[in-house]
Amino acid sequence: MAAEPGARQQVTETIAWTREAGDLEKAAHFFSRTITGDDAYISHGEIQQALSLDGVTWARDLEARFLKDMREFDADQHLLLCRDAAEAIIAAAIVSWDTSEPDAPFGTLEDLAVAPAHRSTGLGARMTALVEAEARERKMKWLFLESGKNNVRAHAFFERHGFKEISHVFAKKLA
Repeated sequence: MAAEPGARQQVTETIAWTREAGDLEKAAHFFSRTITGDDAYISHGEIQQALSLDGVTWARDLEARFLKDMREFDADQHLLLCRDAAEAIIAAAIVSWDTSEPDAPFGTLEDLAVAPAHRSTGLGARMTALVEAEARERKMKWLFLESGKNNVRAHAFFERHGFKEISHVFAKKLA
């Protein structure tokens, strides 16, 4: 039986944590393809990781820089991937856990990207909920993230999911 015109197809997705080298490499390709067209995503974290050299546009070799970062993934960083039925990555999140201060363990949602065709489907909410569940399981007291100042759609998304703005980051380019 054919689907009605305009009917949304049911998508079978799998979401899982991974640290496999092949997955990290695939995630680097996914992140660079997914965010490269959206300069609003750039925040101080992308400058600090040299993914943006001017804080305004992406580095020309963004994919190579993501690959380098993924190859240097440390023990506190974890990757959450969502794959469609064909095993293609359609969403990814990088999270780090910090327990260096026992009274204030925290997680940082370093990156979250959803393929454009899958935005506004609830997938980002499911990914965020899984990150939060993992943080709770790990007994984290805080979950932080940063977002580019012009990424207003992301700001609204995170606020809907209980995140609150608690600071502003200032920067001064010296060279």
